[in-house]
Amino acid sequence: MSTLNEQLSRHFTLKELTKTTSGLVNQPESPEIAARLATLCREVLEPIRNHFARPVIIHSGYRCAAVNSAVGGSKSSQHLRGEAADFHVSGYTVYEVARWISDNLDYDQVILEDFLPEHASSGWVHCSYARNNRNQDLTKFKNSKKYYPGLLLKPE
Repeated sequence: MSTLNEQLSRHFTLKELTKTTSGLVNQPESPEIAARLATLCREVLEPIRNHFARPVIIHSGYRCAAVNSAVGGSKSSQHLRGEAADFHVSGYTVYEVARWISDNLDYDQVILEDFLPEHASSGWVHCSYARNNRNQDLTKFKNSKKYYPGLLLKPE
């Protein structure tokens, strides 16, 4: 089994990708989950870190079922499988980061979440990486439950 100090990639550790403020234990239940987190780091987070040359601040990575439930996550969330992270990049808007991902990386989903167009630093980027990536772009504005297709600066 993995240790929390395990380095998943050059800039990211298992501890960073499993942190939670829920107070619950949040460790991967299988080596496959840790392997998927390492793939997410290699294919998504490291290229972002290298391009922007700034820290990628992880808000949420892997979530065990109890943590996912505590934070109100979807029962089909890719966080449960170690395939997704929510984050921002210091010094850049979430829109800039999401747009760069969409234009430059292979990914399953990139979502601008809890985004407020009039507040450039609002929300976070959700990005996932899976076996069969869909390269799907979505936007969910703050105080809305609707997911709009595309990376939008304002609701349609």
